[in-house]
Amino acid sequence: MNVMDIFLQKFGMTRYDVSQKTGISQQTLSSANKKDPEGYSGKILMALSQATGISPGEVLDALLAIKTNQELYFVRNWEEMKIAVDSLHPIFQVKGEFAAIIREVKSGQLSDTERLGTELGSHGGSVVLEVLFQWVYNQIKGLNTEEEKIKDKVGRLYDISLKDETTAVLSLKSLKY
Repeated sequence: MNVMDIFLQKFGMTRYDVSQKTGISQQTLSSANKKDPEGYSGKILMALSQATGISPGEVLDALLAIKTNQELYFVRNWEEMKIAVDSLHPIFQVKGEFAAIIREVKSGQLSDTERLGTELGSHGGSVVLEVLFQWVYNQIKGLNTEEEKIKDKVGRLYDISLKDETTAVLSLKSLKY
C-alpha cells in the first residue's frame, strides 16, 4: 500500500526518521507500510503520532484519506527515489528537476517487444553483455554507483510515462500483466 511513506513525506520525514525519534524498529514500520492503514496497530499509530506531533486519531484519518484519494508518492531527490524503488511502490510521480534524470533513463529504455526480441535472439546472452557494459562504462566514467544502480532498477522494473518537462509517472511493469 505504501500509504505510510506518502503520509510521512507530507511532514518531510521518512520511516528512518520515525524510527530514530520513537525507537520503533524500521522493520516494524516497513512491514506496516505494506499493509492497509486500517490494520495498523496502536503501536504504529502512536509512533507516527509522536514523530509528527499530531494525535493518533488524526494520523489514522490522514492515512485513510490518502488511501481513499489514491494519492501518489512524489519523488524529488535520490533519497526519495531510493525509498520508492526499494519498497517497490506500484506507482509514483517524479517532479521537478529530478524528472530530467528519469527522462535520461527513459531514453535508454527498450520497449518490451525490443527487449524480448534481443533476449530471444541472443539466447539470453544480451543481458549478461548489458550488465558487463554498464559496469565497465560506470568504472571508466567514475559515476556514482549507488545512483546508477537505482537508475538501472528503475529502467528494469518500471514503465516510464513522461507527462511534461517536469513530471513523469512510473508504474511497475509487473502490474501490466
